[in-house]
Amino acid sequence: MLTLLALTFSCACFTSCDDDDEPKYIVVSPNASMAITGAVENDSAAGAIIVSNQYAKGIRVYSLGIQLDTIEKLVSRTKEVPATDIEGNTFKVALTGLKANTKYYYRAIVHINRLQSYVGVVRSVTTDDNGIADLKKTEGDNPSGDKPSGDKPSGDEGGSGNEQGNTGGNEQGNTGGQTGETNPKNVNANAVSNDPTVARIEMPRIDYRFDYICHKLSNGDVNYTVLYDKNKIHPVWTAYTYDSKNSQKNWSSRTDAWRGEPFYDNNKNYQLGTSGFGSGYDRGHICGSAERYFSREANEQTFYMSNMSPMLSPFNQIYWSYVEDLARDEWGRSTVTKNGGVLYIVKGGTIDKESNILGYRSLKATNGKALKVAIPKYYWMACLYIDKSGSARAIGFWMEHKDYKNNNKTALRKLANDSACSIDELEKRTGLDFFCNLEDAAENIVEGSFNASQWVGL
Repeated sequence: MLTLLALTFSCACFTSCDDDDEPKYIVVSPNASMAITGAVENDSAAGAIIVSNQYAKGIRVYSLGIQLDTIEKLVSRTKEVPATDIEGNTFKVALTGLKANTKYYYRAIVHINRLQSYVGVVRSVTTDDNGIADLKKTEGDNPSGDKPSGDKPSGDEGGSGNEQGNTGGNEQGNTGGQTGETNPKNVNANAVSNDPTVARIEMPRIDYRFDYICHKLSNGDVNYTVLYDKNKIHPVWTAYTYDSKNSQKNWSSRTDAWRGEPFYDNNKNYQLGTSGFGSGYDRGHICGSAERYFSREANEQTFYMSNMSPMLSPFNQIYWSYVEDLARDEWGRSTVTKNGGVLYIVKGGTIDKESNILGYRSLKATNGKALKVAIPKYYWMACLYIDKSGSARAIGFWMEHKDYKNNNKTALRKLANDSACSIDELEKRTGLDFFCNLEDAAENIVEGSFNASQWVGL
């Protein structure tokens, strides 16, 4: 039986803002603004994210959902059910496997950044003989007896509000997984629900306002993953790896298998057509064709239009390509083949705010609908290499999208070096949380600095 709870809450910002007006603090209003919106007994329901302060438009909501248990006292490690269908300001939370004639306690939870989570007031609802929760029969605004204050969650540990109810679980053995329990060694890991790929090391913190699309090969191996912004018709990021298997070259050339994103085959309003971006612009791969020569199928998938960005031709073919070639040939295939381990890469272009967008290109969806594709002002890359002994190093790149008018090797190498930065710095510039599935102690160390001499070619 599938039952949906629809929750509405408000975000308000109380802050002294940075120069770029990014808020430092927000609170989620309690009680009424996390209210139930109605009874739901089938597969259609919606809540809404209501942003109510002039500073709040800069808030990045990484994830939201509810915490749910049959125990009245909900704490930071209570099972978390993420919103599964987010469209603009509306969202849905789907619950499965509810027991019949059982009282459940729940509250809304929103994650703002890597360390801050906010919760609503605890409410309760009792299922009927069929395991359906009729929200019209929600019992009380505050059955736990806590005063509705809008404060950060305190849980049972007397916490400061920086504890997240996120789940852990990743390739390096973090605990949590689908139980919804917090891993105390990794407070900002992606919450794992039905898709364990979100816990892979290369994944940034996932913002579920966007579409999470994981492209797998026919044998089940992950090829690469995209977080896609349907409003900007552009990837927020693309993530992939080089390991001992997928760094092999079992295919020898581009397939040029251009195709609209299969994820949108049933919603072609967002399925970008395969025509070019117009004069002066390339269909610039984020995960490059040459980066996926493991098999023909792996290469073909890189030609999905969700993996494309409108790049100025000189930038794509000369300047950005210089850094991409180093990442592919030197740090990916060569280093992994010689020394083992895995290289994790996340790439993208800035589409987070208008000041980071050069403009838009007008194209059509596969159904003929007119679309506008954002042109990033900057492109970036985050690289993490973990060798077979577990030793790690990381580096980021941030490069302005333009024709630099100088393509000699000395100039290209200088541009690459000037573009290099720490992952922490890249996070500040992009607003993203990279490699969040690493345990916090390791993440803080590896992201805090970089050493260019450790990266061949710089």
